[in-house]
Amino acid sequence: MSFKTIIYKLFSCINYYYYPTTLTRETKTVLQDRYRVSFTPEEIDFLKKSAATFDYHTDYTDGYWQKALYTVRLAKVTLLGNSGALVKQNKVIAESTFDAGRLGISPAYRSPAVMWNRHKPGLYTSVFHLPWAETSNFHWFYDCLPRVYILLQQVKEPVKLIVNQNLPAFQLETLQFVITDYPHITVVYQPKTAKWEIEHFIFPGFVTNHSSGFLPARIAHFLREKIWQGYQVQPQNAKTRLYISRSKARKRRILNENMLTEELVKLGFIIVHAEDLTYAQQVQLFYNAAIIVAPHGAGLTNILFSKHCRVLELHPADIMKPHYFLAAKALSFDYFYEMGSKADANLDFTVNVEEILKKYKMLLST
Repeated sequence: MSFKTIIYKLFSCINYYYYPTTLTRETKTVLQDRYRVSFTPEEIDFLKKSAATFDYHTDYTDGYWQKALYTVRLAKVTLLGNSGALVKQNKVIAESTFDAGRLGISPAYRSPAVMWNRHKPGLYTSVFHLPWAETSNFHWFYDCLPRVYILLQQVKEPVKLIVNQNLPAFQLETLQFVITDYPHITVVYQPKTAKWEIEHFIFPGFVTNHSSGFLPARIAHFLREKIWQGYQVQPQNAKTRLYISRSKARKRRILNENMLTEELVKLGFIIVHAEDLTYAQQVQLFYNAAIIVAPHGAGLTNILFSKHCRVLELHPADIMKPHYFLAAKALSFDYFYEMGSKADANLDFTVNVEEILKKYKMLLST
């Protein structure tokens, strides 16, 4: 036994994986090839401002490429319960951690962990993605659940879908809605402290890119319909106007929010604290919303469930994230934004209420 092999085995005993590997294109069964998304001059202007706040690490001004939709069939891989990452021959498959960027900060990579080994015969798949989607609605609805769509299109034989044992209720609910009518999919649960050696595994590629809520139309339509049906949303004649507050959050709050909401209430807005609502209530509210105003944050994830709305997102001047601009773009929703002050250490900021009201009037006129 070579010295290198001995080191690999020692690292494996403490679940320490030092090397990455990647999937080759030849192994992929492609459902849809990648394609380029074009932007208007106004949209490019927003993306330039956004890229500048990230020192151009995430820059879509020269074009946004929607990833190819694909699956890969793998034999003898290990699924790590602490992350959802896959290991093949003691190397972490980079694509199973989203991409090389997230690989570097994934608990699967160069980070020892206590996980107990279990052998699992049969055919399995998985879409969980930790720690990002552990409790997050954004990462669940954009990083995880869209991958189920690919599986449903390409996998027809019985398969066990592995999820995190501590899956939040809203994630399990919406997963069950999506796989309704697909009895060949069975949900099984994996603890974070387990690693499963799996004989046969189908890996569905991630759909979204960094800092992006852009979903291909076929996936967005499928998820929306399934979740509307699951929560039994009811159309209403009177469309609502929502302001999504972050006053109960720990960061990204608007410091002068009381001044803003006082004016918005006069205009017929409902002030929403998403954390006080069930997910069914959130989906119902967003379904009937015509206009949504909100500071950047997870509450805007739910524009995915709006029948049709216009979005006005509030950003601090020095941190403009494109997640929900791209989500709105994919859904053909009108998107507007307003910049406030620079963010403080908690990412809190103030806004110019008069400028927001002007932008709101502009939104109404489009």
